[in-house]
Amino acid sequence: MNRPFSNCVIAAATVSAVFGLIAGCAQTGEAGSVVATGTVIRNVTVVDTRDGSLHPGMAVVVDQGKIKAVERNDAVHTGGAAQVIDASGKFVVPGYNDMHAHSIRSVDQNPTFWPLFIANGVTGVRDMNGSAELIQRARKLNADRAAGRVDAPEIVLMSGDLLVGQVPEPAAAVAFVQKQKAIGADFVKVIVANREVALAVLAEARQQNIPVAGHLPLGLEADAASNAGWRAMEHLGSPPGLGLDCSAEGPDARRALLSGEGAKPMPFSPQMVVNPMLGRGLDAPFYERVFASYDPVKCKNLAALFVKNETWQVPTLIRLRTMLMAEDRGYREDPNLIYVDKTLKALWQQASQQYERTTTPAQLESFRRSYAGMLRLTKFLKDNGVKMLAGSDQGGIWIVPGFGLHQEFRELAAAGFSPLQILQMTTLNAAQFLNHESAMGTVEAGKNADLVLLDANPIADAANLSRIWGVVLNGKYFPKPALDKMKSDVAAAYAAQAPKSMALAVDMNHRH
Repeated sequence: MNRPFSNCVIAAATVSAVFGLIAGCAQTGEAGSVVATGTVIRNVTVVDTRDGSLHPGMAVVVDQGKIKAVERNDAVHTGGAAQVIDASGKFVVPGYNDMHAHSIRSVDQNPTFWPLFIANGVTGVRDMNGSAELIQRARKLNADRAAGRVDAPEIVLMSGDLLVGQVPEPAAAVAFVQKQKAIGADFVKVIVANREVALAVLAEARQQNIPVAGHLPLGLEADAASNAGWRAMEHLGSPPGLGLDCSAEGPDARRALLSGEGAKPMPFSPQMVVNPMLGRGLDAPFYERVFASYDPVKCKNLAALFVKNETWQVPTLIRLRTMLMAEDRGYREDPNLIYVDKTLKALWQQASQQYERTTTPAQLESFRRSYAGMLRLTKFLKDNGVKMLAGSDQGGIWIVPGFGLHQEFRELAAAGFSPLQILQMTTLNAAQFLNHESAMGTVEAGKNADLVLLDANPIADAANLSRIWGVVLNGKYFPKPALDKMKSDVAAAYAAQAPKSMALAVDMNHRH
């Protein structure tokens, strides 16, 4: 069988060199492999994330944190101390990567988010808020994870200090970027900057060979950002974001918003952190104007530029939806809120109620129509070859840790993405973005042993990505009862906690 499943996959010159794992090589007419250590997942259907093809009746051999072999089930024999998992009727895919989350905090939360991530199949996280301290914490977490001292997702990338308007002049951008490189950040994240500062950051980042990601400043056109080397745009650029660049009336709307015709800045509050749309009702007509004048020709040209420049999109549709529709009763009554710190949950409730009080019904309806436009825009960019990643923006209002990525899967499906496209955005695409295709993104020998076992075919229905039967994290197998206990333990710990201050809840959560 050709790629990705060879009849014998051994990365050593002799059989005995592979940790005693394989006693014989499975070739046609031979006795097959004998596995004496590690774990063998038998009778499973392997899903090829490259093309969605299904390979039933396979055995996946895991040991020492790696996939040692993927062979025909009848070619693998077990003995010794090998753990055998009968996965008949199940499907195996690579572990999920939440490529926009806020999982490393400046104040440790107890309990941690990690059990909720693992129970939801999240084995890798791109963390979007950092500092010198948090970068060191992420490195220690990864080291402890690799050594088996802690069960947690790998922090696959870590931001440095966030650029939130503290660099008022282009000349200061050089020092800012150099500092991020010095503290070991994997990328520079922009939140708030004027056009000149953003371009200066991009120029210095190119000199320092460090990527730039984040929110597009209102004054910076997406094509200019892409041409200057912007690596990944989050939240469709941050609303109205790319809508301005795919709209016939986008330039006029941009000028009007830059001149102050929309909502005025609100004073900082914890509620503003979790939902930046608070007090933005006056922006609603501009959002609707932008998405109502959608121009497919402009958008197709922009998509072509993104493809040419390899500018990635991390749409975080669930973040856009929960901000624009924060008053939705379905969010307030979500049963998964038992997995949220009770003080943070109270903060979300307050922000939701405040949003409903300060936004008129007409403005809310405009935002709903605008969100429908964002779904169409996201699908159009994908259909035109733009590279995309799946991210939840865990930390924002109504986005439940671990479950948030599955919330995003549902929004992507609502936008018209195929199940395979959604699966790729959280597995194969993440590997390509990270330049780690040799270690992740597919289920094949030599890759990291981070796997999700599913009850049903994820290529048939994206909802099946959430039907998790088991998880393999760094080679350690967690059956469904163990995953359920992880979740119930977190819920019980939150239920027993005393309330804290709202400010501390924000600190534990994220500051964007």
